[in-house]
Amino acid sequence: MKGFIWLVGFWLGGELLVRVSGLPIPGAVVGMVLLLAALHLGWVQLVWIKETAEFLLSHMLAMFAPVIAGVVIFYPVLQRHWLPVAGALALGTLVVFAVSGLTAVWMGQGRRRKKQLQSPSQQERTAVSDAEF
Repeated sequence: MKGFIWLVGFWLGGELLVRVSGLPIPGAVVGMVLLLAALHLGWVQLVWIKETAEFLLSHMLAMFAPVIAGVVIFYPVLQRHWLPVAGALALGTLVVFAVSGLTAVWMGQGRRRKKQLQSPSQQERTAVSDAEF
């Protein structure tokens, strides 16, 4: 239950930040970026949210039911405008791939830099915590 409270808290925090600032980004995305930053900075521990996140990921198919219903309902519209929809999907997918890859590279570089600055005993502890992750 604690993990669910953390996840909902960051989601609502992201929604609030978007509404106050007028950012053109979904509040859920801002909330997850805030959660990522909090995890990276050590303000939130992975063990606090891991079980809840795994539960939600294992039931992700149920979360796509509204999208599937939307496709069925708007099928005639999608049929008429299939080319722009396909283009938007392809472009969106490529952008997500690129941003995900760049983020992974950036985070990997940060971890390597952090390990270079650590003493050998700190490196051993980090290796153990990385293995647990």
